[in-house]
Amino acid sequence: MRSTRELSGDDAVAGRPFTATGETDRDLAVLRRMLTRLRVRAAGWDAGAGDVLVLERMDDGLREWIRAPDAAALLAARELTWVGFFGWAREGVDHSQIHELEAGIVDTLERVAGVLSYYDLEVAPGAFGNLILCASVNVPAAVHTHELHRRAVELTPAHYHSVRLHDGLIPGPLLGDAELVLARTRYFDFDSEPHWFAVRSR
Repeated sequence: MRSTRELSGDDAVAGRPFTATGETDRDLAVLRRMLTRLRVRAAGWDAGAGDVLVLERMDDGLREWIRAPDAAALLAARELTWVGFFGWAREGVDHSQIHELEAGIVDTLERVAGVLSYYDLEVAPGAFGNLILCASVNVPAAVHTHELHRRAVELTPAHYHSVRLHDGLIPGPLLGDAELVLARTRYFDFDSEPHWFAVRSR
């Protein structure tokens, strides 16, 4: 069984700069921008909207990828649980396999009850942030039952040096003005042997 270190305060772990709270602040700034962009798009969906897919390039040429398998359910939710993913990808690695798994997960998102939307934003060439919105706090754990997600998790150490995984609440509907509330950040260092894990609660 792996051990998880509990982090407190704002201290970064020596030799692991990705644990600095300034990195989390930068991630949250990206996630807030994603939430704003999603709200702008969702404001144009009607209450009976079904499956919504957006896959296009923004003005700066970076990719925006959104899927809401039941947009009406997303718009009707009175409160949302969110998960944010940021990873430091390895160079010189063929990432096509993990990208194919991600596409498969997005294509079959409706198979995990309570996952309301998946948003992948290219924040810089080859660097991505993910924002997943869910109907309740119990849903993120249920994602692990998806066989493609399990396979992606297994491959993650080969594709990333480190990962930050944030989660929390939006205490209001998508088309309201409630902001992201961060509950905790989990840290994964795949360059350590054995792999190193930590969590910081807010």
